[in-house]
Amino acid sequence: VILIQSNGIMERVMEYTYDDDLEELCPVCGDKVSGYHYGLLTCESCKGFFKRTVQNNKRYTCAENQECKIDKTQRKRCPFCRFQKCLNVGMRLEDSNAGKHLLP
Repeated sequence: VILIQSNGIMERVMEYTYDDDLEELCPVCGDKVSGYHYGLLTCESCKGFFKRTVQNNKRYTCAENQECKIDKTQRKRCPFCRFQKCLNVGMRLEDSNAGKHLLP
């Protein structure tokens, strides 16, 4: 709230400031998001991973019990669990922009 004097009258005015420290995090790995990709806000890394997986029709297997932790530091360890997490958080090909992402 800031006070502004106009014509001898003090007015309270709500001031909106953008908090640059407030950043959205990728729901797949927790990295900083770069924009909407395949239906939701994700980082560049998960966007590219999802695109390559779908475009190249990749099939992965998990060496563990399909419950690997996926975060920024470990996202490359298990592509199976990462792709499952992409799907579980809502990444989808049905997004209106998905077609342009998948064209060679």
